[in-house]
Amino acid sequence: MKTKQPNNTQMNDTWENYAEFKTNNSLSARYYAFVTACFNAGIKAVAGTGYFENALDIACGTGDNTLLVADHARAVTGIDLSHEQIKKAQSNPALNHIRFEEADFLSYLPDGKYGLVTAAWFHNYIHNGTDQRKVAEKIATSLTEDGAVVFLFPSDSFTRTKTKDYFARLNWQQAWYEHQADLARGVFSFQGSPWDTMTCWQPLFLFETYHPYFELHFLDTKKLCVEMGFLDESYLNPTFEVMYGRKREGL
Repeated sequence: MKTKQPNNTQMNDTWENYAEFKTNNSLSARYYAFVTACFNAGIKAVAGTGYFENALDIACGTGDNTLLVADHARAVTGIDLSHEQIKKAQSNPALNHIRFEEADFLSYLPDGKYGLVTAAWFHNYIHNGTDQRKVAEKIATSLTEDGAVVFLFPSDSFTRTKTKDYFARLNWQQAWYEHQADLARGVFSFQGSPWDTMTCWQPLFLFETYHPYFELHFLDTKKLCVEMGFLDESYLNPTFEVMYGRKREGL
């Protein structure tokens, strides 16, 4: 979820106060409750009534979403580049049954094969196509034969003016300076955090990247927004996609 920072700059961790930001007002809490509900729906879609033996949650943050993964797996590991977020996750007694590590997935060495790999707000902090393809291949090879994935990442509407105005009410600022066919790149800051870079990849680009390895589906976030009661007077299209699926046979 985060860009790599040298150890000597951990005091300036962009994500130090992210957990507090997500509940800093009623609008933020409502927005992230919808994010959580959709991520959970994706996990349920691949888990059904069964359990995975092992699961890996990439960009786990302080472990809120990792706890959802733990409802469907017997052993769960969460990794994140943010020193502060991992420290908070490790110190939370409600998460002591989950292993958390400060790590970069591109260089992370898994203990074995996973039945499930999840990642929320991770792909938008990978800034070039080569690394996206490396991540896709590494995830595929890290999974068991019938392994599953659930990803949450920005949608087409994330970079639009209406979204920018809505996010400003959450105390999240963003500006976009590069637009290509497969991505939009910009900078963001929330609640006074240091400015950082974000790359929003076209959902169909990510689908195409993962399609050789997985049978994929998109969650209908618009439908869930209405059915779960998250639609408000702004009529904002969901600013994220949830993509999920199972590993192709023979890989």
